[in-house]
Amino acid sequence: MAVTKIWNIRGKAGSPLEYIANPEKTEREFTEPEKQALQDVIAYTTNEDKTEKFYYTSGINCSVEFARDQFDTVKMRFGKYDGNVAYHAYQSFREGEVTPDEAHAIGVQLAKELWGDRFQMVVATHVNTKCVHNHIVINSVSFKDGGKFHDCKDTYRQLRETSDRICQERDPRGKGVSQYVYKMEKAGMPTRYNVARQAIDESVALSLTIEEFKSELRKRGYNYRFDPQRKYWTVTPPGWKKAIRIHQLGENYTREAIERRIYENDPSVRQQRLRQNYKMPNHYNLRRRIDRIMGRSGLEKLYLRYCYELGYLPKYRQNPTKLHILLKEDLLKCDQYSEQAKLLCKYHVNTDEDLSLLMEKIEAKMTDLLADRNDMRNRARRDLPESEKAAAREKAMELTTEIRELRRELKVCSQVQERSAHVRENLEIIDRDRQREKER
Repeated sequence: MAVTKIWNIRGKAGSPLEYIANPEKTEREFTEPEKQALQDVIAYTTNEDKTEKFYYTSGINCSVEFARDQFDTVKMRFGKYDGNVAYHAYQSFREGEVTPDEAHAIGVQLAKELWGDRFQMVVATHVNTKCVHNHIVINSVSFKDGGKFHDCKDTYRQLRETSDRICQERDPRGKGVSQYVYKMEKAGMPTRYNVARQAIDESVALSLTIEEFKSELRKRGYNYRFDPQRKYWTVTPPGWKKAIRIHQLGENYTREAIERRIYENDPSVRQQRLRQNYKMPNHYNLRRRIDRIMGRSGLEKLYLRYCYELGYLPKYRQNPTKLHILLKEDLLKCDQYSEQAKLLCKYHVNTDEDLSLLMEKIEAKMTDLLADRNDMRNRARRDLPESEKAAAREKAMELTTEIRELRRELKVCSQVQERSAHVRENLEIIDRDRQREKER
């Protein structure tokens, strides 16, 4: 959601218009005559061919080029020159939350909905900082009835609420979700938000009261603050310091929605779910996937075990809410660890020496293939029959594909060299923590 502010402007109406027209957002220094001539400044700064920091401007009930004169004309018409000459509203978005086009469209819609039926305004979107933001300059006198713009707490409340609603309507990600998180969730990758949703859903399904809901969250390692005096309920996932306001997770995760879902639970269905979640003790020494992994050795075993802990092995999915805290960061790198494990198994690499030898073999093979490809390319340039030249080009393309694959494998080997110590250390800590749990 965007951050919003509004404040009054005294003095000349041209000052805020000059500011939002961005005289300080470009690398060019303006002269004093240019600063005095509002039309020239706006015309200059809205010309993308003349500025490196392009921004967007729109006039509502007025023209951007003649906004200051049109503001003054309305004041003269109703004889209202005293007091505030304009008001300046501000709307800022988080880094990466919206594009400049989206930000400008939101700013224009916001201004039109709130004051477009009575006041003249100029909306400008600045893109010179990491956070795209809108500036809205509002004439203090209404062109419709000559009434003064009334700035009070209720005005700011309407600004904030309307801004939040428009952002939510235009953005399917929902409240408080960045573009990066939205893309990650859309791609099916785990984030702290969808992991929190899963933990809450599981806890709600097994609860008949709020106290039982809290207990289920504690079992999953979550901290919470459900103080009735607080405006928002929050949960903090295990391994994180920053809390999540649960209403940001979606419509089904507001305080009212969670209470409703809990109280609507059927006790008989809850008992059935509890029985489904209960696992019978293993009375038989059946060979499991983890047993097959532990039968390996060296780096091959190390990476297969790590992929197993991350839940990335075929036909097996780890519950993200039950992962060890150390694995949370690497959960987003599952694909890379899986690729490294496959390479180690393909070449049966067990030791660091085996890995170094493999890298040397790959580099030597790449050198030979590069020389062969160079010969084929030279052959394709000679004065030969077209069929022979075509065959040489085709062979060069085949060699390029092989070289590309070898480069990929060499890169994976380098990643194994860099991360093997990290993987080994994490697994040692996980085993030690589990042993302590058993001793308790």
